[in-house]
Amino acid sequence: MMNINVATPFRRGARAKSAESFPLSVSLPAVLIEGSDYEFRRLIHRMILNEGRLVEIRKSFASKVGVTGAQYTMMMALLRLQGDTGIAIGALADFLEVTGPHVTGEVRKLAAKGYVRKCANPKDKRGVLISLTRQGKSRLLSAFAFIRSVNDILFQGVTAEEFRTIVRFNQKFMRNTALALDWIEREERPGGRRPVR
Repeated sequence: MMNINVATPFRRGARAKSAESFPLSVSLPAVLIEGSDYEFRRLIHRMILNEGRLVEIRKSFASKVGVTGAQYTMMMALLRLQGDTGIAIGALADFLEVTGPHVTGEVRKLAAKGYVRKCANPKDKRGVLISLTRQGKSRLLSAFAFIRSVNDILFQGVTAEEFRTIVRFNQKFMRNTALALDWIEREERPGGRRPVR
């Protein structure tokens, strides 16, 4: 069993004081507490820890269905989005915020398992629509009791207001992580210019 240590929130004087002064790792006032980036740094660290835990949780969901984590995510999206006729690969890729070739590759593997079917798109002769087969839907739905129990634990104690705040934060943070990576890429190009501060 994993030993989980959940530390208490930052409070003035709670951390060891140092005579040495370090530069701030972030300068936005909204994420500084009493001028300190201590809680910001711990938040980033915990987000990375939680990413690893969520990946492991998704693996456990996927194993119940008999697929990989990425394939499980794709099947869950199909369940909600396919409607009566299926969904185009490009539309599924946009929803999942991944590339079309990635979706195509995983769909090919899921089709080989008999979990996904492809059919011609009547609105685009060059395109296809994808949907879960009866077997794929059955395998996915059979794991829902387990999935629901784990998700209930994940969000235990979270209020409706807190959940809405998390959703809004995540929307902004998704956009900002993309912007940050774009900025880093420009900075690391030969001859990249750094902004004047």
